[in-house]
Amino acid sequence: MKQKNLYWMAGLVFLIVVISYALNVYLQVSNVILSLMLVAVGLVTFYGTIGMGVNKKDRKLSKYDLRLAIVLSLITVYIVLVGTVVFFKKGGELPPIAQTMITHFTTVIGVVIAFYFGAEAYEAVNKPVEESEEEAGKKEE
Repeated sequence: MKQKNLYWMAGLVFLIVVISYALNVYLQVSNVILSLMLVAVGLVTFYGTIGMGVNKKDRKLSKYDLRLAIVLSLITVYIVLVGTVVFFKKGGELPPIAQTMITHFTTVIGVVIAFYFGAEAYEAVNKPVEESEEEAGKKEE
């Protein structure tokens, strides 16, 4: 079931990008459509990932699922942003604001990925310690 939801989410993101591109290039609608496209892609990816992580029984979301949703949505928006700027621009140089935005967003993505994998490594290292402390507490009682 989760695999099917993943395909729906990927298809919806692709559809948003294609429609936004068509509106911008072929119908000469303003660049606001491209900005809304990035917001829509981020929201679809974030809530789609959260929806796949929620169990139907208890409707709870773990820390891991929330971290995964944040990282996947940021990376997806970054890929769409870079692809839009690199492949869909109409000749010439990028405006200074676009160059600044991509530079800063690249830094944010690097920090988020580093913290994501750092938290995973920290939990993996400290998990046996936490479990052994819990077991020792139960033995003392």
